[in-house]
Amino acid sequence: MPKFIVPIDVITVHVVPVLAPTADAAKAEAERIVASDRKTWFDHTEPLCVGDAHTEAEWDAQQEASSREDLGRVTIPFPARPAKKTAAARFRAPRTDHHADGTACPPEHRHTTSGKPLTSGCPGRAYSRAECSCGEWSIKHTGKGYVDDARRQHISTAH
Repeated sequence: MPKFIVPIDVITVHVVPVLAPTADAAKAEAERIVASDRKTWFDHTEPLCVGDAHTEAEWDAQQEASSREDLGRVTIPFPARPAKKTAAARFRAPRTDHHADGTACPPEHRHTTSGKPLTSGCPGRAYSRAECSCGEWSIKHTGKGYVDDARRQHISTAH
């Protein structure tokens, strides 16, 4: 099924990419999407204005043609094609457990929920630490669950 790009609004501020079998179906689908969620897309009471549906190639050609127009004329610039979704960088924030002397406690060492050792020879977990691969976030806390929750929150909101 071809992908169409449909400009929405009187001054073409909003652009909706739509998968549809025809240009008319793409216009109808874009109008349905925007009209159903009008408060998110619009902060005014202007009537909904749906532009012509274009394939990606037509959209790029029209944008290129509008950029070559005479600069002395007052024209409404054709908006840029919406950015293609690319895979976001995968950030990691692994949790590590540490002994009271600051040395890392190996992952094979088991502990109770309070950090007391279940593995012989282990002094116990004094704290857990997590550092994000973004280099801008880290946490150190005595509660392993607290560190895990903070990791999940950072990864899901900051990146």
